[in-house]
Parts: sequence; C-alpha cells; structure tokens
Amino acid sequence: MIDEAPIDAVFEGSNGEYYTDWEVDRRLRTGAWRPCLRQTDPDRRLVEVEAGVLLLLAPIDPEELPASMVLRVEDDSARVVDTRPPLPTGCSARALE
Repeated sequence: MIDEAPIDAVFEGSNGEYYTDWEVDRRLRTGAWRPCLRQTDPDRRLVEVEAGVLLLLAPIDPEELPASMVLRVEDDSARVVDTRPPLPTGCSARALE
C-alpha cells in the first residue's frame, strides 16, 4: 500500500501521535503549525503547534506504525488514522494502561 500511496514520509510526534508528510506540510502551509527548527541528520523537525507548545517530529518507517494506526489515502491526501474505538467519556488512555 505504501508504494502506491502519495506518502513520502511518516512522522512520530513527541506527543505520541503519528503524521504523514501531507499532514505536516498542510498544517505548516495553513499556519496551524509554525516551523521552528529542522535538523537534517537525523531528519527531525521542531514545530510550534500553539503558543509556546512545541512538537518534535521524527520520521519512522511506515511499517513501524502501531497496529491500530492505518494510512488512509484519498485523492492526493494521506493521513494516519487511529482505528481504536473511542475512550468512554471522562476516561484517559493513561487510566487504561
């Protein structure tokens, strides 16, 4: 599926979320995120996601995505989607660990 998809990279965020290069570029282009630093070896990006909140993005092999995360491709966009059922209201993921 990766070979056929318009996905050049998948990133793992320091927040535990996963993003495709399309998602990262879109958020940077629309101003939802602001670029801060980019390191090339190893490739890492530091972005500001809201005032004073930083997110470190590091590329991973798409095969390293957890089983509950799938790549969804629609036309020219590609996203990482969490297929786990939603948590009950008022419950956090940490409480279930």
